[in-house]
Amino acid sequence: MLMKKSKALSAHLTELRKQAEILLDANGSKYPKFIHTHGEMQRVVHELAVHQIELVMQQNELLQTRADLEESLECYTELYDFAPLGYLTLSENGTILQANLTATKLLGIERSRLIGSKFGQYVAPDDFSVLSSLLGEVFRQPKSRTCELKLPGNGKAPEADDSSLFQEKGGVTRNRTVRIDAVASRDGDTCRAIVSDITMQKQVEFEKEALQSMPADGRQGISPERRAPDVLPDFNHHLIDKVIHARIRLAALSFLYAVTEACFVEIKKKVHTTDGNLSVHLRMLESAEYISCDKDLQARKPQTIYKITPKGHDALIQYKACIALFQGT
Repeated sequence: MLMKKSKALSAHLTELRKQAEILLDANGSKYPKFIHTHGEMQRVVHELAVHQIELVMQQNELLQTRADLEESLECYTELYDFAPLGYLTLSENGTILQANLTATKLLGIERSRLIGSKFGQYVAPDDFSVLSSLLGEVFRQPKSRTCELKLPGNGKAPEADDSSLFQEKGGVTRNRTVRIDAVASRDGDTCRAIVSDITMQKQVEFEKEALQSMPADGRQGISPERRAPDVLPDFNHHLIDKVIHARIRLAALSFLYAVTEACFVEIKKKVHTTDGNLSVHLRMLESAEYISCDKDLQARKPQTIYKITPKGHDALIQYKACIALFQGT
C-alpha cells in the first residue's frame, strides 16, 4: 500500500516539474536578467538553496497533512459504513446518492445497485405517500422530520424464536418497520436520512396491547387443580401467558427464578442472545411487573441488576402448570 502511494506521489511530482518547465519557457521574459558577476552569482545560488530547502520543508508538511487526511478519511469511512444505523443521502426526488453498509444490509441490496435507485421502490406501496410527504417537508423547511415506513419482506427476522415474525391482524408477515430521521443538508440540495429498524419494538408494543386486552385468567393460565379429572384440558392457546411464552423471555425469567437476581451480563451469557434483543425482552418482562430492575455499583462499575418479583414467580409457576395441562400430565 505504501509503495503504491509512494509511486503515485513520485509520478505526481514529476508531472508538476514538467508543467513548471513549460511555464518557465513560455514566460521567460517575465523573469529578470541577472548580471553574471561572481558576487551576484553567489547571491543567486544562496537564494536558490534557501528556496529549495523551504520547498522541501513545505513538501514534507504537505505529505504529513495528506497522510493525516487519508487516515482520517479511512477512519470516517469505517465509522460511516459500520455504524449500527443505516445512513442514506437522498436527492429531492428520493434518489439514493450515498449509502453505508448498514443501509445496504437493511434493504438487502448491494451498494452498486442501490446508488442511483429510488428509495421509494424499497418501501411498501401503502407507505410511498408517507415518504414523499417527508421529503417534501424536509426540502421546504430546514428542520428534522421523522416518519415510520414498512419495508416489504426482504431480509431476516430479528431472532429465530416464536416472536421473530411481526404479527398483525389476519396473519404473520415478514415486513419490517423502520424509522426515518431526515434533515436537509446545509446547501439544501440533498437530504441526510438515518434508517433504524424498529420491528422488534413494534412487535413488543403489539404483544403488550394484545396482553392488556386479554382476560386475566387467559394471561395467568389455569392450574390443573381447577379442572375435573374426567374433563379434557382446554387447548385454547390464549390460556398461555404470552409475556413468558417466548424463548428469550422464558429463559431469562427461569434463570432469575433459579438465582433470584443477576446482572445483565450474566443473563446474556446464560440466554445466549445479543444485547439489543435481550434489552427488548427484559423491558417487556419489567413492563408486566414480572421482574424489577435496579442500578448498582460493583467494583466501581455501574451494573444493572434484575430480580424476579413475586408476581413473576407466580406467573412462571402458572405458565409451567398450563404447559403441563396442555401435555396432559
